[in-house]
Formats: sequence, structure tokens, C-alpha cells
Amino acid sequence: MNKPENYKLLVDGDMYEWGESTITGAQLRDLAGIPDNVEIFQHVPGELDIEVQNNTEINLEEHHGLVKFSTQSPGSQAG
Repeated sequence: MNKPENYKLLVDGDMYEWGESTITGAQLRDLAGIPDNVEIFQHVPGELDIEVQNNTEINLEEHHGLVKFSTQSPGSQAG
């Protein structure tokens, strides 16, 4: 039996692995230790970044390779 694939996530330059095909914003916060008062954005090549809420579900199978996220304090400008 094959071991389930671990999906690779990059959050502010730090690599994490996730063993399920979907992850919610709340699970991402737990995984990467992101405080509740910090905003999370998913980088989508060729498109505007998508804000990730706690109840947002991200299908990691839709992304080939690394799925990238960044965080910022509310009210600050994205870099």
C-alpha cells in the first residue's frame, strides 16, 4: 500500500508538509503557528493573492508542486 502523498506548503518562506488533500485556513494557522490576528494570503501564479479565512478550504490537489502562502498584520500593505 502506498503512503499518502504529503503536500508541501510554503508559509512566509518556511516549509511545511500536510498529509491530506485539503486544508482549511484554521488548520493552516495551527500547522504554521499563525496567530488569529494575522491575515493569510494564498499566492496564485498570474492572479491576485487570495485571502484565506479560517473556514476557507484549499484543495491542494489543484496545485502542482508547492502551495505558497504569506501572512501580514491587518492594515499593513502587502510587500
